[in-house]
Amino acid sequence: MMNKLPQQEENRRTVENRKNYLLRRQAQYQYAYEYANTIAVVRKLPCREIPGPGYWLRGGINLLQLIPSLPSLLVTYMRYLLGKPMESYHDYIFYPFSPPNPALVDNFQQDLIFGLQRVIGVNPVVLRAVTSQHPLPQKLPESEIQRVFAKYVDETDYATAITQKRVYILDYADLEILQRNPGQIDGGRKQYVTTPIVVLFLQADGILRPIAIQLYQDAGLDNPIYTPNDGNLWLAAKTFAQVADGNHHILVTHATRIHYVMEAIIMASRRQLYKSHPLCVLLNPHLRHTLNVNHQHTFLRDRKGRPGRYGELFAGDYDATTQCMANGMTSFDFRASAFPNDIASREVDNPDLFYPYRDDGVLLWNAIQHFATEYIDVCYQSDGDVAEDCEIQAWAHDIGAQDRGRIPGFPARFASRQELAETIGHVIFLCTAFHSCIHFNQYKYPGFVPNMPHSAYAPPPAGKGAEMDADGLLKFQPAFRAAYSQTWTYFQTNFTVNRIGQYPLRQFDPAARDVIERFRKQLQEIAGQIDQRNSSRPVPYGRMNPRIIPNGVTV
Repeated sequence: MMNKLPQQEENRRTVENRKNYLLRRQAQYQYAYEYANTIAVVRKLPCREIPGPGYWLRGGINLLQLIPSLPSLLVTYMRYLLGKPMESYHDYIFYPFSPPNPALVDNFQQDLIFGLQRVIGVNPVVLRAVTSQHPLPQKLPESEIQRVFAKYVDETDYATAITQKRVYILDYADLEILQRNPGQIDGGRKQYVTTPIVVLFLQADGILRPIAIQLYQDAGLDNPIYTPNDGNLWLAAKTFAQVADGNHHILVTHATRIHYVMEAIIMASRRQLYKSHPLCVLLNPHLRHTLNVNHQHTFLRDRKGRPGRYGELFAGDYDATTQCMANGMTSFDFRASAFPNDIASREVDNPDLFYPYRDDGVLLWNAIQHFATEYIDVCYQSDGDVAEDCEIQAWAHDIGAQDRGRIPGFPARFASRQELAETIGHVIFLCTAFHSCIHFNQYKYPGFVPNMPHSAYAPPPAGKGAEMDADGLLKFQPAFRAAYSQTWTYFQTNFTVNRIGQYPLRQFDPAARDVIERFRKQLQEIAGQIDQRNSSRPVPYGRMNPRIIPNGVTV
C-alpha cells in the first residue's frame, strides 16, 4: 500500500518521520487573524503556495484579448479626465471586442432579467420561499404586501400562493453595517447601499418576477414599498437591490464563505495530514493556488496602509467592509451550508421554480458524495479506523477550533466513515461546483457594471414623491473606476488551470484509481444531462457543467 493511515505505519522510524514532517509544516503554516481579528489566514505565505510561470502565463494571455479594445478605453478615459460624465449605459462597455454580456446592455432593467439573476446569477443562495414556517420578515408589513399582491398578480390569491410556495424574498439585513458606515472614493465621492427586502412572485412559466421592494429594514412613511407602477423610482429601487446583492455576493458568499473557509481547510490539511495520507493525496489537487489568491491585497490594507483597490469599490468604509466579512464568517455554519441542507432551509424546493443552480447542483452534489463515500470506504475498513486516525481527528480540530481555523459548524471529530465521507464530499463540492457558480458568472453579470454596481454614487430616493428621470438613474453609477471593476472581473473569470475530476492517478493506490475513474465517467454523464437540459431551458445555465468546473479555488 502506497498511501497509509498513521496507524498503519509499521516501524518507529516511519512514525517519527511522519510526526517530524507535520511539526515542520505546522511551523511553516501559522495562523493569523484578519477582518476584525476574526477570520483565520496564513501568517506568511510559504513559497510552495506561489504558482509557477504557467499559471501567470495563462493569466497574461487572457488579458491580451483586451488589447483590441484599448483605443476605445483610452477615449473613455480622456473624456473622464476632461470631466465629462458617462452619457449612457453603453459607455460602460469598456472592452467592446470582449464585452461582458451584450444581451444584458439593453435589457438589464427588465423585471424578468432581475428575477432570472436570483436563480442563474452570481448569488443564487439568498432567495428564500415565504411559507407558514418562514413568513415575511416582521419589518415588512404583510398587509401592504397583500395589497401589492392583489394589484399585480391575477392568477392566484396571496394565501394560496404562500401555500404553493410561489412567494419569495431576498433580505439583505446583513448589510446594515455598510449602510451605517458608507465609504468614500475618488476624492471623497460618497458611496451608498441600503438593506432592501425584495418580494418576488413565481409565475406560471417558472420565472420569478419582482413585485415589491422596501429599501430599508424598518417600515415607515419615509421607507415606502416600491412597486412596478412607480416608474423610474422602481428602477432606482431595483438598482439598490442589485447593489446590495453585489456587496453580499462578494463580501459574504464569495470571499468569506468560499475563499476563507477553504483557507482554513487548506491550513489544516498542510499542518495535520502527512503527504501520503490518503485524504491528503485526494485533497491536494483541490487546494492548489487558493492561499496565493487569498494572500493578494484585494480587501485588506497593504504594508503602506492602503486598502485593496478592489475592496474600495464596495459600499462601506474599510472598517465596515472588513467587519461585514467577519460577520459573514461568525454567522456561517458549515453543516447547514451543505447543498441539500441549504436548499431545504431556504425552502426553495418547488419543482415549478426555474432554478438551474438547484437542479444541476443536485446532480453534482450526489455524484461527489458518492465518490467521497467510495473513496473513504477504500481507505477505512471500519468506523474504528476513522476514530483511530489521529491525523484526520487533528485536521477536524484545526478547522473548527477558536485558536486555529475558526470555521463554525465544522465537525470537532469524526466517529464514522459516513460522517467523514459527507464532510470530504462537502469540501470538494464547495471548492469546485459551488465556487464555479459564484465566481465565474461575474463578468457576465456584475462585469456590466450598471447591472450590479458595487456601490451607488447618489443617495436612494427619499420617497414616492421624489423626482427621478433617466439622468438621475445614471447618477447612481460609478465613474471611470468602473473600468477597473470590469477589467478585474474579466481577468478573474476568463481563465482556468484545471478541471474537476483531474487527479494524478500514479499517486493513488489501485483501488482508489478505480474509484476516480468511475467518478470521471459519472461527471461525463452529468455533462451530457446538463447539455440536454439546456437545450430546452428558457435560458441555458452552464456553471454546473463538469466540463467547465475548475478543480478548486484557483483564481
